[in-house]
This record gives sequence, C-alpha cells and structure tokens, in this order.
Amino acid sequence: MFSNRIKLIASYIDENDKVLDVGTDHALLPIYLVKNNITNLADGSDISEKVLDSAKRNVKELGYENIINLFISDGLKNISVEKYNTLVVAGMGYSTIKNILQSNKLDTINKLILQSNNHVEDLRRFLNQINYKIISEDCLKDKSINYTLILAEKGHQELSEEEYICGIYNSKNKWFYQESLEKLKSIKDSIKNNDLKVNELNHRLNVLNEYISK
Repeated sequence: MFSNRIKLIASYIDENDKVLDVGTDHALLPIYLVKNNITNLADGSDISEKVLDSAKRNVKELGYENIINLFISDGLKNISVEKYNTLVVAGMGYSTIKNILQSNKLDTINKLILQSNNHVEDLRRFLNQINYKIISEDCLKDKSINYTLILAEKGHQELSEEEYICGIYNSKNKWFYQESLEKLKSIKDSIKNNDLKVNELNHRLNVLNEYISK
C-alpha cells in the first residue's frame, strides 16, 4: 500500500511537524504518518473532488476520519495554513509546484518537502529566490521511475552552479548521477550538429563526472 517514495517522504518528518500534504491523491502519506505515530497532525488536500472522495474512503476505513482532515483546494487557495509548519508537494510538475509556492500563505511554513516530476534544477533556483535553503536531497527508484526528493527550510543559501545542476551532494545518490550522465551522453550523441547545445551538455557532463568521482 505504501510506496518507497511515501516512506522516504515520511522519513523527513518528525513529531513536531504539522503537515499539510498538497495533492494528497489517496491520502496515503497522511495515513502513513498517523498509522506510524510519526506526527499527530497530518492533513491533505487535492484539487480533484473525485480523488478526494477516494481519499476520504481510505481514511474512514482505517478510522482516521476524526484525525485526518481533507480539503478540496487548488493549491493553498481554500486552506487556512496557519496551523501547519510543514508542506509536502510531491508528484507534480515544476510549474504546478512553483504556482503553489508563490502563495502568500507560507509565513508559518518552515519546512518544505518537494518532489517535482521535471525541471528539478529550476526548482532549486526558485527555492533560492523565495528564501528556502535546501537541507538535503535523496534520489530513489520506485517501480522503475527515478525520483528526486528535496528537503528545504526557511533561510538564505548560496549554491554553486554545480549544485543547482546536480543538487546538494549525497554519496547515496551516485547511482542517480551515473544514470543522468549516461542519459546526457545519449542526448549529446543525437545533436552533434548543434555546437551551442553540445557545449552546454559538455559542461553538465563534466559536473556530473566530478560528482561521481567524489
């Protein structure tokens, strides 16, 4: 029932975190957090009423309907966020995550747990713009899909260009750097006539090689 991705997200959360899972889908993360006594406040929201109905059924079957609150909302628009200090936004594209984080409701949110399906480098740069610093990153493969999870907290941070491209270095992620390297090599081989693009890819290949060799 609970994927490795859900379990990894949960590992970033402690008992003092008041969690709102935006785009909760079937409410598996709030259920996992409550079921395992990780935190006593874990609510969820989703833009889809149909999906949320399924989430409500899951919550009710386990007897958590008086513990886990579920909201229909486009991002944070319909939610009073003041009682939460931790926001999870996972399984969406970068543009959607960015739109959610551009809300003026983040004053009480000290911790962000994010997983973008694309443009992770852009997400790192955006976090810097809104004054969240990246604490750690983990990569995992779940059902043949690669995921990058970012843990960020309020604060200013100066990242190198290499860190924007590859993320905060984590030796456990070497397999991911290697897979990214092979993918870039394949892309480079397919665009030999575009010198500008090749130069950009060569730079990224060099960065990844350095990360792998650490």
